[in-house]
Amino acid sequence: MTEQVLRAVGIRKLFAGVPALDGVDFTVTAGKVVGLVGHNGAGKSTLLKVLSGAYHPDGGELILGENRVNFHSPAAAIEAGVSTVYQELSLLPNLTIAENAFLGREIRKGGVLDKKAMTRSAQELIDRFKIDADASLKVGEYSVAKRQLLEIAIATSRNAQFLLLDEPTTSLEGDQVDPLLKLVRKLATEEGLGIVFINHKLDELFAISDEVVALVNGKVQIQGSTDRVDRTEVIRAIAGSDVVRRTSEDRAASEATSDADSPVVLSVKGLRGADLNGVDLEARQGRILGVYGLVGSGRTEFLRTLAGLLPATAGEVTLFGEPYRPVNPADAQRHGLVYLTEERKIDGVVPGMDSIGNVVLPVLGKFKRGPLLNHRELRAVASGLLDDLSIRGDIHAPVVTLSGGNQQKVLLARALAQKPRVLLLDEPTKGVDIGVKSEIHQLLRKLAHEEGIAVVMVSSEEEEVLEVSDTVVTFVAGTCAGEPIEASSLTVPDLRQRAWEAA
Repeated sequence: MTEQVLRAVGIRKLFAGVPALDGVDFTVTAGKVVGLVGHNGAGKSTLLKVLSGAYHPDGGELILGENRVNFHSPAAAIEAGVSTVYQELSLLPNLTIAENAFLGREIRKGGVLDKKAMTRSAQELIDRFKIDADASLKVGEYSVAKRQLLEIAIATSRNAQFLLLDEPTTSLEGDQVDPLLKLVRKLATEEGLGIVFINHKLDELFAISDEVVALVNGKVQIQGSTDRVDRTEVIRAIAGSDVVRRTSEDRAASEATSDADSPVVLSVKGLRGADLNGVDLEARQGRILGVYGLVGSGRTEFLRTLAGLLPATAGEVTLFGEPYRPVNPADAQRHGLVYLTEERKIDGVVPGMDSIGNVVLPVLGKFKRGPLLNHRELRAVASGLLDDLSIRGDIHAPVVTLSGGNQQKVLLARALAQKPRVLLLDEPTKGVDIGVKSEIHQLLRKLAHEEGIAVVMVSSEEEEVLEVSDTVVTFVAGTCAGEPIEASSLTVPDLRQRAWEAA
């Protein structure tokens, strides 16, 4: 019996005459997972939308099994057995799991909705995938991690033969990722689905994929079985060999020094406040302190307390040898401490404002000349920072027109515009691709090791913590568990074990 295959052959897709996909050949086979990776703008999501019927290709063809297909809509793709789960969750939180599962295809009995039948069928579905949930409860009552599992399970219930997943782990923490990865593997090996798995986290991508495909500028750059594709080659293809080389050189230079060689600039003793139960730690000039912890460990609350966004109720903090207790972020900035939020969509970028306006927003006072702003100087400073960070896109258009990675760079440019001496970063590469992630990592090392800024970085990605940090501390239940450890002496299992054992 011939294996069921979904193929894209010579696919081209143009936007304003510019190719987003330029002759892409791509194949996913039933029972296999294909990991798809690439920088922002490489064409990953565009390819997914072509395969799912959301976009119509400008060239090439799609073949399902032995037949050429032309999906006129996502509904047509679903009808043919191709389902898609996008990065932004689509389940409606005010409806039950059962109502979401049968939305648009409700079961009726005598012209009336048969809620019992839908609930029973939905419960059988989630039980089959061993998801601990009640089909009669509203989706909004469950965590983001649980909703992601439910979304995938529901997507398979529509007679799916192929499942397209666009960055399904972006909003998940380390301990929430494993159940999702296990579900994806189960769908491939036990249910026989062909799966496309877009992800910028290489450890996850390589953990579950049978094949890896790397897109660069709309073309397939690397394609091969997972056991034959080298991770470094993937990073080099996406980020550029120069970034990889400089990262390795900087890492070696950093390991030649130690915390003992650098003065303490931030000292925290017994800090208490929102979800903080007595934090003790030190940050040093020219060093990157990585902060790791599970959900609810207090790591984000720690940064926000230092930034003046949350009040401290007890403890002592000294900054550059002086007592420090900020009343708000502007006060923290005046003392040389700058904070970068993890939620750029919520309290990060101002969506309707252009990139230049977003960069200078906290420092507008520096450009005042009497009652007026010196717009020429303002634009020059902001444009210089944006150029230094290699922002791709129109910096004069609303910042939301930029990709997620470029929006994150805009926030970093804003932080640098405030001339920090201590930089607090909460998930600095959340939701960005490998290329941008490498660029941000390189920037952080430069800021610390060349410019002498003390960097405190919270990240839920174990590999990032170990790759970027000089030393690492672990947060557990609002405290800093144990002494700082050199990142070079730790492994991912070590880090996880420290967090779980202390918990």
